[in-house]
Amino acid sequence: MGVYKFKLPDIGEGVVEAEITAWHVKLGDRVEEDDPIADAMTDKATIELTAPVDGIITTMACEEGETLAVGADLVIFDTDGDEASVDETPSQQAPAPQAQSANAPTSGGGIHRFKLPDIGEGVVEAEITAWHVNIGDKVDEDDPIADAMTDKATIELTAPVAGIVASRACEEGEVLAVGADLVIFNVESGGEAALEAVPDNLTTPEPQQDDNGAQTADSAQTANNEVTPLSTAIAPTGKSKSFVPKPIKKPVRRKAQSAAHQNTSHNTPLASPAVRKRAKDAGIDLSKISASGADGQIIHADLDALETRLAPVDGETRIKVIGLRRVIATRMAEAKRHIPHFTYVDEIDVTALEALRKRANEKRSEGQPKLTVLPFMIRALAATLQDWPQFNAKYMDAEGFVSRFSDLNLGIATQTDNGLIVPVLKRAQTLNIWEMATEIARLAEGVRTNSISTDDLTGATTTLTSLGPLGGIVTTPVINRPEVAIFGPNKIRPKLVLENGEVKEKLVMNFSVSCDHRVIDGYDAAKMVQDLKALIEDPVFMFMR
Repeated sequence: MGVYKFKLPDIGEGVVEAEITAWHVKLGDRVEEDDPIADAMTDKATIELTAPVDGIITTMACEEGETLAVGADLVIFDTDGDEASVDETPSQQAPAPQAQSANAPTSGGGIHRFKLPDIGEGVVEAEITAWHVNIGDKVDEDDPIADAMTDKATIELTAPVAGIVASRACEEGEVLAVGADLVIFNVESGGEAALEAVPDNLTTPEPQQDDNGAQTADSAQTANNEVTPLSTAIAPTGKSKSFVPKPIKKPVRRKAQSAAHQNTSHNTPLASPAVRKRAKDAGIDLSKISASGADGQIIHADLDALETRLAPVDGETRIKVIGLRRVIATRMAEAKRHIPHFTYVDEIDVTALEALRKRANEKRSEGQPKLTVLPFMIRALAATLQDWPQFNAKYMDAEGFVSRFSDLNLGIATQTDNGLIVPVLKRAQTLNIWEMATEIARLAEGVRTNSISTDDLTGATTTLTSLGPLGGIVTTPVINRPEVAIFGPNKIRPKLVLENGEVKEKLVMNFSVSCDHRVIDGYDAAKMVQDLKALIEDPVFMFMR
């Protein structure tokens, strides 16, 4: 039993990719040589692709309507014979041509595939927010090569080997699956980073002669048992031994649809690969474009018309939304779309609290941090939520239940140069004021220096957001879904109040809480804030809970 990798062949001069418009096989099918397996459409023609060998279909590279690069693996077969087996003797095998690059090793060299690593529990993909190398760069082991951002953290990825960068998987701002090839390195022979171990099932097709009598063969590629997306395959190699492209008598086309129907249909919009590539490079969603081509096909003129309408005006600067800013945009939109927010605000007298804070700072020991008002606010909140557990909760709306938590794992929204990050103060109810201040400072420093751990960014049960002295009179913060509440202390300011017939100056602060109205009522929000207000206005009681 062997394995045969059938690559998308070069099916026309200047063609670099093709759209797979139809599959004639499915996983597990047994096929014979020359059986039709797929239809591939280019700008010039639609071609029927046939099986180059007898075997069983084990892998198909893409879905119908998706585009694949020439030379990428299209189908992988399990073959019955040994024609593609690594058990052949060296004299029976053709030398494997290498993917070409400007700095490819000419002899005795190899390649090292660096796959996007698993960088956090539950993480299945990451956005490449920055590249630190270019194709052709020579790097040493542990040199930084890219920044990868997940929902939880931004990680700097370093080179696992010394070598020359031969290929990069994507552009900045694009998302890559964990386990996919991120960078391919050309490495010198005999180094620690030589080719990956060759597994038992690696296969190489027999050499064949073309019409001119020259020998050709598919590249013998290194592989391992990890699953790598086929679309990341590198340079095209020689043609399959028995590939004969056959024009389809009647090109496969989708039924023509109106523009309105296309915008609501789940079908992939009909367009040539060149149009798709142009739209992808420009960040255009083809499903939002009205088609004017024959049979409802989107053509270059449609993109021209859209780009004319969207062309920037004089003085306009456009900044691509990627990385953390894109994550924030997505999450905020989801929260507002799914959660019916309401915000309750009350004014709190913090005169006594400020006096206590100043006395504590005057009495602090060497090595103890200077106290801000934030640890006191968190202390009061932790004490209050013991009686109001519905605020320290998550609503799993898709599953239909609310989770309440005994521990207050408080997310603290922290502003950075790149956007808002929310480290988590774990088990806040167990910390004294000094411990709390120390931990808040540690988290803030980790966020600022991008050295914070994934664990410090996960597990929040509710969130507090504060702009400190910049805070306005009132904020209406957006809930961090699936949490059900977010707390927002605002700016402390002096205010003249009438007390027992006398005008006195007090320090006051408005306190906001935004709630998910699906699970929290306005009455409960008002009562909870009144309990919180009582502890803050007479702060000694927050330490008696």
